[in-house]
Amino acid sequence: MKRLILLLTLLVGAFTAAAQDNFIFEMPNDFSGIDTIPETKKFKSIHMIGVSYGINLSGVTSSPKIGQERIWTFHNTGIYYTYYHAMWDHLFNFGVVAGAKHGYEGFTSPNEGYGETYEILEFPLISQFKLDFSRFRILLNIGTYGGYRLSTDKEGGFNKYDQRYDYGVIGGVGFAIVFKPVELHIEGNYKYSFASVYQTNKYSDIYWIFTYPQNIMFSASLHFHLW
Repeated sequence: MKRLILLLTLLVGAFTAAAQDNFIFEMPNDFSGIDTIPETKKFKSIHMIGVSYGINLSGVTSSPKIGQERIWTFHNTGIYYTYYHAMWDHLFNFGVVAGAKHGYEGFTSPNEGYGETYEILEFPLISQFKLDFSRFRILLNIGTYGGYRLSTDKEGGFNKYDQRYDYGVIGGVGFAIVFKPVELHIEGNYKYSFASVYQTNKYSDIYWIFTYPQNIMFSASLHFHLW
């Protein structure tokens, strides 16, 4: 009986060893049979150059009040570079817009001595978020700008009490139609200046005045894909 049990044990051990040898021999050594994670989809960056034309509903906020009223200004043109890129190679919704703009803004007032239209040169830097669907994009803008007031239609021009350097913030929304290699963008933006039109003591050393420009801007721009 003991001999029978010993014989069966030896046979089972031999069979197990042979099976293991065959399994090891048949396993591929290049790991070709192992499932792999699919490669992450890569997004192509977009570089564009564009030109724009716009109109402004221009005005100021003032303290103390000077009876200021808004005016429409025209002949606002600009040239822009746009770069769309994928954040972390996954979120293809981000872009940067930088450019140069020439135009006009100002305000009017029934009070004597107030109100003017001045010529501006400014340089916006905008973060543009986009949502693509079919041949269209929805745009969301938020950013800043710096600029300089070149001239004014006020009698006598600028004097030492006028503030000519300008800076502030820009925000707005837009809509784009894409026909590669061209895109048409229609946008509405709001711009608020942190640089008063006048030095605070322009009219009095005792009663200071604060007059900050604000503009509602409507524009159409044509953009060309560079690569």
